[in-house]
Amino acid sequence: MLAHLVIRNFAIIDHLEIPLKSGFTVLTGETGAGKSIIIDALNLLLGGRASTEVIRTDEQQAVVEGIFEPTGAAAEHVAELLDVRGIEFDDQLIIRRIVSREGRNKVFINGSLTTVSNLAEIARDLVDISGQHEHYSLVRVDEHIELVDSFADAADELAQMDLAFRKIRRLRREISSLRKDDRDRLHRIDFLQFQVAEIDSAELERGEEEEHEQEVERLKYAERIADAVSAASLHLHDASDSAVEQLGRALAALRRVAEHDAPLQEFAQRLDEINTVTTDLFRDIQAYEDDTDLDADTGRLDALIERLEEIKKLRRKHGSTVGEILDRADEMRQELHRLKHSEEEVEHLELELDEARQKAWTIARKLSQKRRDAALKLQQRIESELADLNMGRAQFEIAFEPPQLPSTSAPDTDDGPPLTARGFDTVEFLLAPNPGEAPRPLANIASGGELSRIMLAIKSVLVDRDRVSTYIFDEIDTGIGGTTADVVGEKIVATSKAHQVLCITHLASIASRGDHHYLVEKTLVDDRTRSTIRPLDDEERVEAIALMLGGARVTAKTRDAARDLLGS
Repeated sequence: MLAHLVIRNFAIIDHLEIPLKSGFTVLTGETGAGKSIIIDALNLLLGGRASTEVIRTDEQQAVVEGIFEPTGAAAEHVAELLDVRGIEFDDQLIIRRIVSREGRNKVFINGSLTTVSNLAEIARDLVDISGQHEHYSLVRVDEHIELVDSFADAADELAQMDLAFRKIRRLRREISSLRKDDRDRLHRIDFLQFQVAEIDSAELERGEEEEHEQEVERLKYAERIADAVSAASLHLHDASDSAVEQLGRALAALRRVAEHDAPLQEFAQRLDEINTVTTDLFRDIQAYEDDTDLDADTGRLDALIERLEEIKKLRRKHGSTVGEILDRADEMRQELHRLKHSEEEVEHLELELDEARQKAWTIARKLSQKRRDAALKLQQRIESELADLNMGRAQFEIAFEPPQLPSTSAPDTDDGPPLTARGFDTVEFLLAPNPGEAPRPLANIASGGELSRIMLAIKSVLVDRDRVSTYIFDEIDTGIGGTTADVVGEKIVATSKAHQVLCITHLASIASRGDHHYLVEKTLVDDRTRSTIRPLDDEERVEAIALMLGGARVTAKTRDAARDLLGS
């Protein structure tokens, strides 16, 4: 839902702040007070086109900020889109858009600078605005198919279609790569052969670099190591006053008197253990001296240094370790094999592509059939809703391209409807407002009020399946009144049980049904027009509804009528 909206220096608004809640919120006020300006500002926040004309006179920039709290599928989708762009998301989406006189636009999402195109994609599932606005799903034809799929519960088929199409694209990329110009392929083969030969000639072994480095270190200091080992042996055992000799004497002295003093028995035991450990250590050092070549072999040292330099050169070209170099050589051998056998590989991949296309086509037909069956029911449901909304003479149609379900066999690559991740269908909503007229695209023939009522009809049908959490109805009361206005109000209330709804209205029968009521007013301050908004308490709301019922003259009767509408 939209939790908070801030607008600064936008048209006749100098500073406007609106905390919003779930449920049904109405915005009322006189014509020209700035109600639709609020919707225009919100449209900007959702990625709509910006113009310097919206900046308040004598100000350098206009700013619109909003806090959104998406839930469910919308939250998951937003989280995925933000993650790809490296933007953090923790249940809240804070969007800020700045339009400056210099024509520069800045967009921030959760504090990160981004682009308007990114904003439009991320905000797409947040709000659906009725009327003639860019963020109105009914004028975006590419979203019509999504509405049908939502009604058809086609999530499983769409997931299968997406996987099948991904496989087709991968196979096509591989075939294209293998079919590159033969000269490029031969150059690549020569290059890879040279690289592999260079690595193979080095006869590398995993882990050898670490072993060589240790041996080089030992050979550099061989003389000092030999002297140290000899000195250690001498002091531990071989000298007349060696550690072992001294420990033995100390142990003998304690043993002579240990039977007369219990603590001395423990000391003697511990000293005996130390003597044993010292003797074992001497034997280990002696074995190391016997088994290890501690001569200063300069020839061996030079050979090892040369070997390490050879490995270092290969590391600069192929990897940071010997293991990575050998792995890279394996990868290059595999690529060489593919390039040398590219014709056979292409034939194999083309067969696999044909199978993948046929499988994808089968899935696409199943998906299309499910869509077409659902579309017939959706048409009937929407026309029934439109009849309730005083558009009973209108004919609503969901048009498919191709018009008929194609054959079971996938067509040749250049024939038939192209496959996409959503199948082969394109879908568009059409409307014939009056009998005898041919159905035409909604955006071309429907007014703002008609579009709003059509949107309300569709949302009423899809109320439990639409992941968009906030609906905004502008101009929905244009050209209606009486019973129709009552029905519109009832349907908005029903929709607001599952979605946040904001509605701009001039009709008391709709405004009285809101859970929350804001009044938009236009005032003159220091010879400048300013639009403000404020929430109404119970008594103020009675006055506002009474004013909508009676015009400029509010009477006791209109107040009573307002209280009746409000149920108070």
